[in-house]
Amino acid sequence: MVKLEFLKRTQTHSESLEPDLSFEEICPIWSNKLRNGIDEIDRKILVKDSKYCAVGEAWGFTGKQTGYYVAPLIPIIGCWECIKFGQKFSKTAREKTSYSDFMSLISDFVSHWNQRHKKIRKSRLDSIVAR
Repeated sequence: MVKLEFLKRTQTHSESLEPDLSFEEICPIWSNKLRNGIDEIDRKILVKDSKYCAVGEAWGFTGKQTGYYVAPLIPIIGCWECIKFGQKFSKTAREKTSYSDFMSLISDFVSHWNQRHKKIRKSRLDSIVAR
């Protein structure tokens, strides 16, 4: 357990040397949709489908954040905090639709992503650029 905690701190520390990603870099599609206003279909996606919501986009639309929908896999390959953020996006989309309504949630999600998952998105962006 001590070794795992050390590795987590080391990973977080080494990632902090790189600049933080913005919401536009983490979720370019949803960033654009939220800035321009979401339609009823987008609102329903945010409300009902974690694989295709903003958090799902950050994970590459794989469903990996939810452990590929197999609960025992969540602690191994997914992220409970990201699942909670997906639920918060869902709740916010049920009640409101303007970009300003999502601002504090986006800020909290971006902070979490940069602390815990920045390397995931960076490696995906690097592979796209290399093509």
